[in-house]
Amino acid sequence: RPSSSRRGHSRPSRTHMSSSPILVDRVPELLTRTEPLSPSLLASLAVGPDPTIVELPAGTELHSLVASHVMKHASAARSFGMRVGSGNSRCCDGSDSEDDDDAQSRVATKVLGLGTFEFTFESAKIFAVHHTLGEVVGTNCSASLMRTLVLVSDADISALVRFCDHLIAAADACTGNVFNIFRWHVQHQYWHKAETAQARPVESVVLPAELKSKLVDDIADFAAPATKQWYVQHGIPYKRSYLLHGSPGAGKTSIIQALAGRFKRNVCYFSSLSHPEMTDDGLKSAVQRVPAKSILVFEDIDAVFTGGRGKKDGDKSAVTFSGLLNALDGVGGSSGQLFVLTTNHRERLDPALIRNGRVDMHVHFSDATSEQMRMLFAQFYPKAEPALAAAFEEALTAELGERTVSMAQLQAYFIQMRKRPAEAAAAEVKKVMEEVVTRMIREDEGAASDGKTQPGEEAAAEEEAAVAGEEKKEPQKAAAAAQPSKEVHVHVHVGS
Repeated sequence: RPSSSRRGHSRPSRTHMSSSPILVDRVPELLTRTEPLSPSLLASLAVGPDPTIVELPAGTELHSLVASHVMKHASAARSFGMRVGSGNSRCCDGSDSEDDDDAQSRVATKVLGLGTFEFTFESAKIFAVHHTLGEVVGTNCSASLMRTLVLVSDADISALVRFCDHLIAAADACTGNVFNIFRWHVQHQYWHKAETAQARPVESVVLPAELKSKLVDDIADFAAPATKQWYVQHGIPYKRSYLLHGSPGAGKTSIIQALAGRFKRNVCYFSSLSHPEMTDDGLKSAVQRVPAKSILVFEDIDAVFTGGRGKKDGDKSAVTFSGLLNALDGVGGSSGQLFVLTTNHRERLDPALIRNGRVDMHVHFSDATSEQMRMLFAQFYPKAEPALAAAFEEALTAELGERTVSMAQLQAYFIQMRKRPAEAAAAEVKKVMEEVVTRMIREDEGAASDGKTQPGEEAAAEEEAAVAGEEKKEPQKAAAAAQPSKEVHVHVHVGS
């Protein structure tokens, strides 16, 4: 007979009867625990009888920060895992690489493995126990085990809080000539540090000097301590919002990253508004938890909602227009943060999204101006005489006439001419014009194809219209035949 009603974790057992085997299912007991570590494992650590214990589940930001710290500072750490990442991701796992080629290639990056690790903080000894718990379960991708990181120390909880605060501050800090790039992790609800990027000087961004000064001066004034005090006194959320709009490839992304380096700020790209699991509460959490001193970027904001406030076809997220407005208004806390919205089509945005108070400054990015033509030439040919840059600008302007050229197209031209001398680049501006004409043809063809019926549809439409016309004429002919004749004869007499 099958074993009886004892409760507990067990696998189904097979009992052989006189006929075929029978599978007997037992209902497993719910797994519960009241301690983060087993008594035997806790006893193996060199701690007192009443230690402080902190548990950090996998998938949380602190788990990642503490694991990275343990790899760097734990004595005799020899247990690791491996994953594939980019060279830039090594900034977050404790690896050091000064090879520029490594930063651009796929490499193996180490992660903390299972085991017990020991390190110190503020003279306090801390043990980090990285272990799995429970049975294998199925996830969206594969079978998995629950994994947690447990901190154990004789120090009180305030010491472990200070330790975690120290890691958070270090992760948010922008040091030297670099800045951190974060992306919002929808499932785990935290800002994931994707990479550390090299900052470029604002002066190196080829934009009109007036535009750059306008942005730099405005942010510098906002960041001043007196400005923050003024905002607080007047009860206004201490945040600043910018709308960068205009031509594609005009330098919007470049100036954002240059400003991040100039003002030592992180860049947080919010590219998950269309994620199926994204909600208004998730958006609010993202704004509340954004790293200190950050630039929160909503790229191509016009692609989020169509026709003003309507959702795009196929967008399965639960983010509403009002939820987005609340996030931009700073509801829920965003003290000292900079919001940047980018779009190539400001006219598609709902007026409520970019009204005064919600967006503080509109900055237009146009196609290349005469100033930018000379600046870009001088940047690619720094040893050339200024007169040659001016000659290039004059020749290109004359060749374009009423047309314009984007900065991206000009950069592509200089890349094409990278092995040619400055004199050749200044003289062969017709190649730029050829690219402009090609772009215009493509745009015209795209616009025509949007309004033209597909092959076969036009003939079908004509045939349908012809049939409908004949069907319409038949009743008209029958009605005309049933009516009495109403012919009028007119006689004209012409006198001699």
